[in-house]
Amino acid sequence: MNAKQIALPLNPKRSRRVANTNADLTGRSYQEEYSTVTVISLCANDESRVMVRRDPGGRTFSMPAWLMRLIFMDQEGRRAA
Repeated sequence: MNAKQIALPLNPKRSRRVANTNADLTGRSYQEEYSTVTVISLCANDESRVMVRRDPGGRTFSMPAWLMRLIFMDQEGRRAA
């Protein structure tokens, strides 16, 4: 009787989902003249984009998260005149 060893293609290490680094943008907003732009959530299809709502009008669209970070860094750097 011949004994054969069977190797199963199992991966012992499960890939952990990395926490989204763009989650801290949710809820942040900035004001440009008469309109306010608010980050409402992360994009469901692409984690590198965020969903943004513009008021007045309530139009919702997606933008790259790096661009929103750049806008918020610019807003923090401004000083009152």
